Amino acid sequence: MKDTSLRAPLKSWDFYALYLQRQAEEFTRNTEIEILKEFKEKFNWSFDVEKALKETTFEAIVLTNIDQEIQWVNKGFIQMTGYPANFSKGKQPKFLQGENSSKAALKAIRDNIKKELHFKERVINYRKNGEEYVCDIEIFPLKNKAGKVSHLLALENEVYN
Repeated sequence: MKDTSLRAPLKSWDFYALYLQRQAEEFTRNTEIEILKEFKEKFNWSFDVEKALKETTFEAIVLTNIDQEIQWVNKGFIQMTGYPANFSKGKQPKFLQGENSSKAALKAIRDNIKKELHFKERVINYRKNGEEYVCDIEIFPLKNKAGKVSHLLALENEVYN
């Protein structure tokens, strides 16, 4: 019996679309690195921003000052949470937490920030529309040349079960 299933020819556009997607992702990542380099220069951090962003997988970036007030978020944060950057700026990330956010995880985050440690934690957050999502967060304390923490950099990934 002859195979009569439908088949579409593979076109060069298929390959080119993947190439364009990778180019767009690389452009976005480089833009994020440049923005954070400007913050690095302004606040005199000793942290290697470029290395951290190239070696870590993440969707969202949240930069806070030492008082945990959001200074900048990337487009991935906006896509993940549904909150616009201008809404988030000046707020503490705890506005994303809610009823099912683990008290133990939140305590661990507070304790590690207080100890000025680099750490990872998993927490349940809430989008603007109220939907829960599980988020892996990696937080880097950003120290200036004098060794004092001035900011916190959170790299976040949504976890899909």
